[in-house]
Amino acid sequence: MEKIKKALVKNGKYWIAFVGDSITSTEWVHPNWREIVEYVLKDKFNSDWGIKTFNFAYDGSTSKDLLERVDELTLLKPDIVIMLTGANDPFHGEINPKDLKNNILKIKETIENSRVEFVLSSDTCPMDKWAEEKCIPYVEAINSVDNGSIKLFEESRNFPKEKIYTFIAEQDIPEERVFKGKTDFWHPNQLGNAYIAKVILKEVWGIEFDPEKYIETNNLGYKLPEY
Repeated sequence: MEKIKKALVKNGKYWIAFVGDSITSTEWVHPNWREIVEYVLKDKFNSDWGIKTFNFAYDGSTSKDLLERVDELTLLKPDIVIMLTGANDPFHGEINPKDLKNNILKIKETIENSRVEFVLSSDTCPMDKWAEEKCIPYVEAINSVDNGSIKLFEESRNFPKEKIYTFIAEQDIPEERVFKGKTDFWHPNQLGNAYIAKVILKEVWGIEFDPEKYIETNNLGYKLPEY
């Protein structure tokens, strides 16, 4: 919180870059967790102009893809980069947990060499035991990069999964056992995104957030949802 205050006073801005795969891009769900984080921070600091967020997430991307595009972040020069990754590496391309860790280390080094704060997090835990078990070695690799990383995978195991995984899959993805017309166990709905926002707000900025209250008041039509 103090870093935001100092940045707003010194530079008149605090820019956040969100990096990751579809769990971060969430361009098909509104409000998504990125939008919620921006809303809460602007509310806390009464700074509609100074606080801005940027979506540098790519659906279906792996840690290798993110590494190849890391220069985009250095061009933006944000104050902080928040990266969620790990869900696609077990299923797309030949990326093992060691590769994932090395890719993250290279991304982390590039960003921190640009004097930008870097926050690492795992992706959410899917509502499918087979997929969850496939992800575990990759989550362990992420956790081994930095003891201060956000353990969203572990935290999301306690989310109300039956309430947050309600989207219907639009396509068949046999290797991931997601089939068109069935429940999409990878991508959380609006409430699930609010739960992600709760973890990010708490772990990064120490802000308490009630996802159930936020979604309830948002759905009631509040221009300024409560949390």
